[in-house]
Amino acid sequence: MNNSIAISLPSSPKVEISRLGLAMTQPLTFEEWRDMAPTLGQLVTGVGFVIGDWLVYGETHFSEKGPITRRVSTLIYDEAVNVTGLDRRTLHNYAYVARRVPTARRSLRLSWEHHRIVAKLPALEQEHWLNLAEKAGKERVISTMRLRKSINAGRLLTPEELLPNPADRGRSNHIPHLNRLRRWWLEMKQNAWHKRATPEQKDALKRDFRIILQIMQEIG
Repeated sequence: MNNSIAISLPSSPKVEISRLGLAMTQPLTFEEWRDMAPTLGQLVTGVGFVIGDWLVYGETHFSEKGPITRRVSTLIYDEAVNVTGLDRRTLHNYAYVARRVPTARRSLRLSWEHHRIVAKLPALEQEHWLNLAEKAGKERVISTMRLRKSINAGRLLTPEELLPNPADRGRSNHIPHLNRLRRWWLEMKQNAWHKRATPEQKDALKRDFRIILQIMQEIG
């Protein structure tokens, strides 16, 4: 899915870029102003991955205990906070997404936030939802809110379905529970549990799931 692209800061004697913002030292033409947009957009959407990959590299190569699989080591984290000026939570989020969503699975058309939303999912589901987010929008990718709610629903929701239903106020939503169950079963299949499990283990699992059949029968 990934298509690498080099990003460089806009180079113009009419523009100065600093930590505090963008300053126009000379008047810009409309074309000069407009042509800055793609680069600025790429910088914003790419910074999370750039810093995340930088942190993951630090974990892998400079951590005293070697690669960290769940979180950035304290030593690397302390150094990252000092040299970047970013807070720990932001750095942790960048590293988490970079680690969970490798470069080959990332999409240039989607924002870092799209990737953050799918980061908790198994690899196959990440690919499914990222591809869906790209293609479902046709000319424009779907919003992060639509992606998040679609994942919770287990299917791509229409824009109309995103509108709140007054009748649902105060009612417990079953969709998140079903979606967690679906993700659990996908992980079980990816680990080939259904091929390795004994007949006794399968029978025990089927007994546990009788509650679902009971609910369906009671719905009528």
